[in-house]
Formats: sequence, C-alpha cells, structure tokens
Amino acid sequence: MNLEYKKRIYWLLRFILIVCVVNILTGVYEIYTSNYNATAKQIIWKGKRYNKDETGYHSIDELKYLVDIPTDCDVKDIWAVASYYAKDDSECDTRLKELKSIYNEGGAKAIVDDIMSKDVVDDKKTMMEYLIVDGCLIESLDNDMELLNNVLEHCYDRDYGFLGYKRYIDIGNKLYKKNWKLERIIEAFETLSKYTIDRAIVMPKAKDGDESAVETVYYHRMIQLFQAFSSLSYFDEDLLSAKSYPGKDNKKYIVRATIKENYDIVLSYKKYRSFIDFGHISIYGRYKNLNMIIKNVSIRDLDYFDTINYISLKSPATYMGKDKLVSLKIISEIFRLCGTYVLVYDSDIHTLEGLSYGLYPVLPVYSYFDIYNTVASPDSHYIDTIEAIKNFNTNFSKGGYFEEFANDVGYDENKQLTLENFGERIDELCNMEEKIYEVLEVGYYLGIGSIVKDFSGREPLHKKD
Repeated sequence: MNLEYKKRIYWLLRFILIVCVVNILTGVYEIYTSNYNATAKQIIWKGKRYNKDETGYHSIDELKYLVDIPTDCDVKDIWAVASYYAKDDSECDTRLKELKSIYNEGGAKAIVDDIMSKDVVDDKKTMMEYLIVDGCLIESLDNDMELLNNVLEHCYDRDYGFLGYKRYIDIGNKLYKKNWKLERIIEAFETLSKYTIDRAIVMPKAKDGDESAVETVYYHRMIQLFQAFSSLSYFDEDLLSAKSYPGKDNKKYIVRATIKENYDIVLSYKKYRSFIDFGHISIYGRYKNLNMIIKNVSIRDLDYFDTINYISLKSPATYMGKDKLVSLKIISEIFRLCGTYVLVYDSDIHTLEGLSYGLYPVLPVYSYFDIYNTVASPDSHYIDTIEAIKNFNTNFSKGGYFEEFANDVGYDENKQLTLENFGERIDELCNMEEKIYEVLEVGYYLGIGSIVKDFSGREPLHKKD
C-alpha cells in the first residue's frame, strides 16, 4: 500500500473518530438537558401564558381586539361571538357574511381553508376569523382529527434559510418553521378563554348533569386545544421535517395529530436541531422523533401515573417531573382547579424534552363533574375556585382560623392570593403546600383541604403548648 493511500485512510479514520466524538458529546448533552426540561418554562393560568425566569412566572400576554360581549351570550356558539365583532364594523360584517356562506356550502373544513390560506395581519377582522377557526376545532375535536391536522399544516412554511438558499449541509430533507398563523390561533384561544370564564363566573350551578356536561366538555376541549397550540409554539423553535407514519395513508405530516381512547391528544413530529453552525450555515445537526402528549383535562386531578409509559425510568427527569405533577395535583384539589399537562419526549430513547401545564378555575357551572363534590344537587353549596381563594386568605389573615400559623407556612397577609395573581404564585403555593402538610396535617391532624373551608363564627385554632 503506497503512502498516498495510507494518508487517505488515516484522514478517513480521523474524520470517523471526530464524528463519533461529536455524536457522543451531543448525546451526553441531550441526556443532561433532559433534567433541565423537567421544569416547566411556560404555563397557562386562566387563559394567559406565563414564562418562567429567575424570579418566577410572569404573564407574557396582552389581550387585543376585545369587544363587549354580554355575559348571557352563549360563547359556545362561535357565530354569536363573531356577531359582536361585526357589530358597527362594516369590514367585519361583510367578512362574517362571506364566511357564513362558505360554511353553509362546505362546512368547517372549507371555512378553515379559506381563512388560513390567506396572509395573516394583526387586526380586529383577523381576530374574528381565528376565533371562528378555534370554535370549529373545539366543536370537531372528538370526531374529526382531519380538521386539526389541516389547521396544523397551515401553521408551517418551508424554511429557505439565509437569502433564500438551502442552509443545511448534512441533510437533504425539506425543513419547515412555524408561521404567524400559529400565533393568531393562540391569541384567539386566549381571547376565547376570557369570554368563557367571564360568562362562567356569573352562571349559576347547572340544573342537571346534562347541562353541566355540555358546558364542561366545551371548557375542557378549549383548554386542551389551547395547551396544544401554545406548547407547540413554545417548545419548537427548531425546524421540523415532514414525516410519514404507519397507517392507511402514505401522507407526510409536518405535525401529525391523533387522539387516544382516553382523549389525550398526541402530536408527533420530527425535529431538526443544529449543533454546529458556520455563520448562517448549519454544519452538523440531529433529527429527533418527538411526541407531545396533551393530557385530557381533569377537574381537581392530574393523571400523572402514565408518565412512566413515555419517559425512561433511568432518567432523573422522570422523577422530577412526576414530583411536580403530584404537587400540582394537590394544589388542584385544594383550590378547585381543572387542568392538563404536556409531556414532550423523544420517542426513540424516551428522554424528556419538555414539560408544561395549564390550570383553570372550576366554577359552579362545572361542579357536577368534580369527583370530590359529593353533593351535586343544584341547590347544594359548592365552594368554587373564587370562594376557595377567598377562604384561604381569610383563614390565614388577622382574626382568621389559622392566623397563628401564617408565618409557619409562609403566608403574607399583605400579598393576598387572587384569581389574577394565582399563575404568578404557583411555585410559591406548591412550596407552601408542603409546609401546610407538615404543620397542620402532621401536627394537628387537619386535612390540607381545610385551609379553604369557611370557619366563620369559630374561634381561631391555637398552637399547642
């Protein structure tokens, strides 16, 4: 073998060694960051998104293009909501009539295609259009995943990179990035959440299970879909590649949505993440097959038991994420919350890629399906989220039943808990929950749920000598 061939083999072996080292290092990095991913960097509370920084959670949203909608308007009827946008607005009125005609002729798919095939702008008419898109998604969730998949397809465009040229050296597939339509859907869900909660606050308890079921199913679908789109936007700043899946069709999906028998939504996609860049050119990156599980919404419960079906038990992130969900479940029980959570995981090596959750107040109209509500008759009193927060503040404030224990559990009367600041203080409440358990349940055999009971007229509880 001559010297020239030996040199070629030598450099080839060096190149292979470098590639192996890079693969090992990036693999170790992926495992390391899976622990970091066990902390939810974004949550949703009462229809608003909160991002986490070193000081806690802070709202990132400011609602735009709100209109005055009377609380007796049935917001489940998205056309009724849209009619208030068209009121005294000729542009919205003309567009609404056009959309109704399209819907009558072609149904939900036709109207969604018409709205989402157009370039998006940031104005009142666009908000009305995307409220209609969200309403169609909510209505069709259980029986038409094709519509959800169609909407998701509209939310991504080809990525052509710097100056319109392909900028990926080590890959051959087309890549896609999210567009502004995804953000418009999220903004519409935020707005719809406000209208829905404002209406529910003034609604009386449902007369029977059928009425409560209609309201609750709508509420839960809205929450779950909002969480799905919000999480998809937050977790996937990287680029996606279209992928086909085993099944009846050979269609390639950028993001494929399915729904399980337990009503969990599963979003599956293939992500490209660049690790080594040269200017605007990606020299080395990795594909990852990911699944995003958006759990079915539960009242005063978070079904965390099947997390081990998705994430490897060998990863510390599994236990970190599960511990957080257990704590949130307890908070949900105490303050009468309903919610969902999101797990993003690598479907090949089962490492955690992201965790998020959304919590909403439970109001009397939804109380029939509260598993802890043992008296569900229309004339029975139900402590909803608003009353639970009020009783909590009263009990730990001056003159309250648990006044002497306020400092022990970390309660500050000057920073009272409210429906508006609940999302910002969720970590504080989780920490307080542990202290309350140690002080009251262990020391005085009082269930942790007692902190939101109405103790009016009773003498305050005193510390033992």
